Parts: sequence; C-alpha cells; structure tokens
Amino acid sequence: MNKIGVLLLCGLFLSWSHLCFGEETDAEREKQAAKAELKQLQEKIETLQSTLSNKRNQQSSALKKLRRSEKQIATASKILRATISQLANKNRALTKLRKKQRTLDQEKTSQKEALAEQLRSAYMNGKQEYIKLLLNQQDPDELGRMLVYYDYMNKARTEQVNQLQATLNELKNIDLAIQTEIRELEVLKKSKETETKQLNSLKRKRKEIVDRLGKEIESNSERLTELEISAQELQQLIDSVRETIEQMDFSQPLEGLKSIKGRLIWPTKGKTLRSYGSRYNGQRSSGILISGKEGNEINAIHHGRVVYADWLRGFGLLLIIDHGKGYMSLYGYNQALYKEVGDWVEADEAIATLGQSGGQNQPALYFELRHQGKPINPKRWFR
Repeated sequence: MNKIGVLLLCGLFLSWSHLCFGEETDAEREKQAAKAELKQLQEKIETLQSTLSNKRNQQSSALKKLRRSEKQIATASKILRATISQLANKNRALTKLRKKQRTLDQEKTSQKEALAEQLRSAYMNGKQEYIKLLLNQQDPDELGRMLVYYDYMNKARTEQVNQLQATLNELKNIDLAIQTEIRELEVLKKSKETETKQLNSLKRKRKEIVDRLGKEIESNSERLTELEISAQELQQLIDSVRETIEQMDFSQPLEGLKSIKGRLIWPTKGKTLRSYGSRYNGQRSSGILISGKEGNEINAIHHGRVVYADWLRGFGLLLIIDHGKGYMSLYGYNQALYKEVGDWVEADEAIATLGQSGGQNQPALYFELRHQGKPINPKRWFR
C-alpha cells in the first residue's frame, strides 16, 4: 500500500473515532445534565417541604398525630402490598412447577412402558435367536442385517434407559424445588398475617385520631375554616411548585395536555361523589371526588414528572405531576404513594393506591386538574 493510501486510512480511522467518542461524550453530558436537574428539583422541593414543616409546627396535636399515623399506614400498606405480590409470584411459580411435574410423570410412565416392552421383546427372542443367527452362515447378507438390527435395538434400549434416568433426575429436582417454594410460601403467609394485623391496628389508632380531630372542628364554621386553611395551603404549595419549575431549564421539556383534550384516561374507576364546582360544607370544590376500594391502583393521566409527593393538610398523601406548559394533575387522599419527586411517569402508570388519608371517613380519590395554577373542570378533558 502506498503512503497516500495509508494516510487516507489513518484519516478515516481518526474521523470514525472522533464521531464515536463524540457521541459517547454527548450521551454522557445528557446523562449528567439529567442528574443535575433531578438533584436541583429535589433540593428545591425539599426547601419547600421544609417551609411546610415549619407551618406544621403550628398545627394542633391531633393534626400532627394524624399525619404521623397516615404515613405509618402508608409504609405498612406498601410492605403488605409487596408481600402479597411475592405471594402471587410464588403461587404462580408453584403452579408452573406442579404442571412440569405432571408432564414429567407422564413422560416417566411412557418411558417405563416403552422400556418394559423392549425388555419383554428381547427376553422372548432371547439369546437363543441371536446364537442361531451366528451359527447360520448360509445367508451372510441376512446375518449382517440382523446383527445391525440387534445392535440398533441395544442402542435404543440404552437411549431409553438414559432418557428415563434423566426424567427421574429432573423429577427429583422438581420435587425439591416444590418443597422449597412451599416453605417460602408458608413464611410469606405468616408475614402477610402479621403485616395485616399491624395495618389494621394502625387504622384503628388513626380512627381514634380522626374522631378526636372531628371534635376539635365540630361546628360548621370551624369546619369551613379548616377547609379554607387546607385550600389556601394547597394553593400556596402549587404556586411555590410552579415558581420552582419556572426557574429551572429542563433538558426534556413537557408538551402539556392541550393536544389530547377529551382523550385522557381517568386515574381510577368509580362513582363521582363530588363534582367539580359543587358546594361542600359551604366551599366550592376545585376538583372531583371518585369513590373506590381502598388499595385500588391510582394511575397517572398522562406523561409527566412528579413534583410533589408527601402529606398535606386536608389532602393527606398527595402527589402532583407536572405535564408541562402550566398543566398539572393532583391526586389526594391516597393510602400510599409509589413515586418520588423527580420520577418520570407514563400515562396509565400506577403512582399510588386509593385511600382515605387527610382525615377522610371513606376511601376515595380527590383529583384536580390545573392550568397556570388555577383549577379547571376535569370532565371536559377525559373520555
């Protein structure tokens, strides 16, 4: 190869290396930028939560106990949910193993029968037939064919014996695996019983706190004041979150909800207990209340980023998702939250479980849709 060819190859190699490593550097830069954004967002929300914590110090003893109690219930329900999920996985694994065991038992029976038939046939023909063939030298071609046949039959028997042995070994391993799964299932069942008792105990304590809190705000005027304080705190929270988001320059901007108006999927199925704009204890509702079974999954309505996930007065365990361009969705009264600040979520992804936190008397989801910090009627946005 001449010098010009060598130089050209070197040049091509250097260009290719630059492109590859350049792409890798860009990808690494994007990754680092995403990490920095997440850290910045989490720090800003932590500062905001710290401000809320100072406000909580001014709350009544019963309200503080309610918050602590409902967060304990959230933790216990998450542990129980994980145990139930493990139990379901173990039961599926056990069912699969038992199905495999039945298949192997059938194979073992078939293999035993086939081997017994071969042994019976070999015994009936016996060695005498084989000796007769060896002594009969009149037809060498016939003799050769029969020797090949007997050799094939012997190999077939050996193969069947090996297959049967392999099946028996696999059955033994399956039996051991089944016993292991059964033992682990028993442990998980006991854990589930203990965790269920603990959760029920926490719920009973919470009810006592809710009753005590109810006595503190018995009159309608006091109840209205409590609702107004809760609504004000939520508005202050949303304004602070919006301000935080606006100060940040995200590398992955969100596109909002306008383009999919009327096509969103509800976060949970259930009867509407309170409509948007209806009067509740003298105050206009900024969201809707959807009934449901405690522990049911709550799903994100659309792609977005979690900007708040904590307990808030009057709304219990609350999760807020930013969808971009001023659009936010709020999910309150949850039993437990499964996402944290900074987490990305997709449409219909499980983000929480339905509950009655915030001192509510029945399980339900409190849901709001907001644009530029102001509540909007959700019904116009969903299927």
